[in-house]
Amino acid sequence: MFAALTKLRPVPPEATSPSPAPTAPAAVPPAPVRELQERITRAFQGTESSAFVARFVVLNLIGAALLLAAWAEGLLYRPYAADSSGMCWLITILFCWGLYRVLRRDWGSVRWVGNTLVYLGMVGTVIGLIITVSDLSADKGQSFEDFKAVVTSIYIGSGTALYTNLLACVGYLWLGTNAHLLARQEV
Repeated sequence: MFAALTKLRPVPPEATSPSPAPTAPAAVPPAPVRELQERITRAFQGTESSAFVARFVVLNLIGAALLLAAWAEGLLYRPYAADSSGMCWLITILFCWGLYRVLRRDWGSVRWVGNTLVYLGMVGTVIGLIITVSDLSADKGQSFEDFKAVVTSIYIGSGTALYTNLLACVGYLWLGTNAHLLARQEV
């Protein structure tokens, strides 16, 4: 049926004439177009990196503003003053290294730092509980001075436990927010 239809269709005259040889496309655009292409390429080189750095700076300036508000209220140094084990300083240093790794876009290290912060928070809690129960004994508590020593031990131990856990959780959340908003990564 199709063969019969093709016989009925008239053949255009240019189809029967020999076709000219195809010409090769121009490999190089004209000079003004090439110059414009090169200028556009140079203008947009590195914009992805600078946009990432700009987003990183804005996001962490918000966090720095929150830290400044905590400092103005006198809350910033309390974890370090209450922690007798030094875990708060270790958590802070590890968190700063994690922020540096976010800036370098090393998401594997950021994930490792975030998980390590959580573990250090748990270790700080255990150390705080050990400090708390280390001064408790059955023979203490007979005098007021012994009672004051026990209460001081409870205060120091619970401060270490709670503040290390607080700093670790805040650091984990801050790194996780950076990773999620800057690169859609999970920590």
